[in-house]
Amino acid sequence: MEKASFKLDQFQEEAISFLKQGFSVVVSAPTGSGKTAIAEFVIEEALKGVDRVFYTTPLKALSNQKFHDFQKKYGEQNVGIVTGDAASNRDAQIVVMTTEIYRNMLYGTLFGSVDENLKHLRYVVLDECHYMNDPERGTVWEESIIYSPSNIQILALSATIANAGELSSWISNVHTNTKLIESFERPVPLRFYYFKESHIYPLLTTNKLLNPQLKVHKDSFTGHKQKFRDLQKHKVKNTGIGIPSIVSELHKKALLPAIYFVFSRKGCELALKDCQPLGYSLLTMDERKTLSDIIQKRTYGNEYLFKHKHLGSLYQGLAVHHAGLLPQWKAIVEELFSKGLIKAVFATETLAAGINMPAKTTVISNLGKRGDAGHQNLSSNQFLQMSGRAGRRGMDEVGNVVIKETIDHSPAFAAKLACSPPEPLVSQFTPNYSMALNLLQNHSVDQIKDLLHKSFGQYLINKDLKQYLDEKIRLEIDLPKLKLYPCPDPNDKGDIAKFRKQDEAIHEIKRMITVLEKQKNPDGSHYKNELKIALEGHKKYPCFPCPNKDLCHKAEKKARQFENKIKIINKYSDSRGDYYWNQFLKLCKILTNRGYLKNNVPTERGIMTGHLRGENILFTAEVLLHCNFTHLQPHEFAACISSLALDDVRPRTYTRARVSENIESIFNVIEKMARDLVKEQRDNDIDIKVNFSPILSGLILHWCKKETKWEDLLLMTNLDDGDLVRAGRRTMDLLRHIKNAPYLKKEVIDLSKQALELMDKEPVKEVV
Repeated sequence: MEKASFKLDQFQEEAISFLKQGFSVVVSAPTGSGKTAIAEFVIEEALKGVDRVFYTTPLKALSNQKFHDFQKKYGEQNVGIVTGDAASNRDAQIVVMTTEIYRNMLYGTLFGSVDENLKHLRYVVLDECHYMNDPERGTVWEESIIYSPSNIQILALSATIANAGELSSWISNVHTNTKLIESFERPVPLRFYYFKESHIYPLLTTNKLLNPQLKVHKDSFTGHKQKFRDLQKHKVKNTGIGIPSIVSELHKKALLPAIYFVFSRKGCELALKDCQPLGYSLLTMDERKTLSDIIQKRTYGNEYLFKHKHLGSLYQGLAVHHAGLLPQWKAIVEELFSKGLIKAVFATETLAAGINMPAKTTVISNLGKRGDAGHQNLSSNQFLQMSGRAGRRGMDEVGNVVIKETIDHSPAFAAKLACSPPEPLVSQFTPNYSMALNLLQNHSVDQIKDLLHKSFGQYLINKDLKQYLDEKIRLEIDLPKLKLYPCPDPNDKGDIAKFRKQDEAIHEIKRMITVLEKQKNPDGSHYKNELKIALEGHKKYPCFPCPNKDLCHKAEKKARQFENKIKIINKYSDSRGDYYWNQFLKLCKILTNRGYLKNNVPTERGIMTGHLRGENILFTAEVLLHCNFTHLQPHEFAACISSLALDDVRPRTYTRARVSENIESIFNVIEKMARDLVKEQRDNDIDIKVNFSPILSGLILHWCKKETKWEDLLLMTNLDDGDLVRAGRRTMDLLRHIKNAPYLKKEVIDLSKQALELMDKEPVKEVV
């Protein structure tokens, strides 16, 4: 292996040792601990011969970053990238891709076989493997592991997780023998601070307790003063007050560069605006010159960059980073920050999700954020992910995490979060239409059932079931012992269950008599006669005079409890033991009803649908097959397709761009189709989103027109540049899949090609 810039840690050496022996390896270690060095070992091993490495990441931006990093290190001829239909040097020995791309390659591969895509493939690196926790995309990591041929060594790189042992055991079960390497020590340890009243205080004592200086005084004059101050702060919270003083304080203490996490785009922009009147630059004269050279080089000839509103802030050493920015601008910010030329970047938490931008310090502006379920506290994993960006290996002795005081969270809560252990991985495995149609093209129903039973989700379910099944075994062993009722006369045995039912019937008759007497109802005499007959039969029953009847009553009651528990466990086991298989069968039923499957074999329309990508490809296919697009122009077709491609439009989105009457008439049809599919899914207990979001279709329509400039498009909406770029690229992704789907009408394929040509222009055009 090429000599590293630092001595390998023990966990890195152990992982490399197991990889040399042919094992797959799971590495669970803190952010910034050097997991990439292990991946570089397998790359260098492959380059010694003809073996290949697929390096997968969860994000296109991260794939692009790794692609350029590897090109510099291993030579452009040895490194390729695959992103959707766009590919560069895809036959290289090292190929970088998103995990979805790798999973899609495996869909068409027979279990255990190696087709042309996987020829000479020896290693697959699953970077950021903790993304298995992602509710929307986590299933991709599970599928990639399950489908991978057993001759491939998997290297799964994860941030610290609580149940890494479960993950490695599962991979051993479904793939090949896998070793777990865990490290809990950061090569650059973290120090936690609390910013309060313009001062930075240590958050924790040496034994990880809350700093006494930060304790809240509840019953004293000091406490009342503190409460008053808190109320005053509450009036001005979220106005950005304190941010310039934090940056200045960090600058004075030589704690820059820093990533300042703010949980909204607006908050990032306001923070930058507040810091602009600092009156000085955070950069030295030499740094400003270097920065200026890079900016001129990167913005030359690009009208979307050289007039950017944040350009002046870069010369102060300040920037923002969030999803609303142009991807090209974010790339400039990332490059400048990585070179130490941006001293403070105000970023949303997406920056913590894998992009390589380590800092000396991270600042966390709040310990809670607004999500889909309202305002929630940060989880320990979210906090760890952000704080883990602090500390640059080989550059810093410690990483610094500064938590800003807010009215919502006490210093004690901050200390608790700083000391919290990581959370476990949970399975997000979810059978869907794409999985069903793609697997049924190449695999038998029995193979697929076996595959679904191999999922990490089913593994965790089975582990949970084991304790219930163990209890069931114990109950079934003890149950016959309870039914050994101690009857004194074996020749005149009674049935204690029957005797109990007689007793319950008598109590019910007595209750009815009491009710009827209160109502002065004459039917009471009928029940009194019935009570007399019941009592006579009860007294004649063998159990009535038996001295052991109380013992038998207790044993019979306990036996019934055991039997009920066994029934509940059986019901739970039946529903959970085949949970994913049952979901798969429901999907197949819908696909069969709509003509996409026949006898569990995809029809022509099923094969076509399997080539599409998206959350609900069945809905997309229904629209393509049953809507009449023949009277549409290519730009109108692009607008229609955008309504299927976009599902995460920001709240309170406004646009004044409208669509044509032709498109509106098609939208009416699509809306009815969406309602019909939602109803059918609900009737079959299937919960897969049916996305129909036409709000941005007017913008896509205008973007396809040659005369439309990017500035004109921005004036039509309150969305940011990054939102529009993402909307355009997602629409283009779907158009590419439609263009390449077999068995579609020629006019639909032609419209897709023409629409793609109209949309593929800067800044929406994607450049690797």
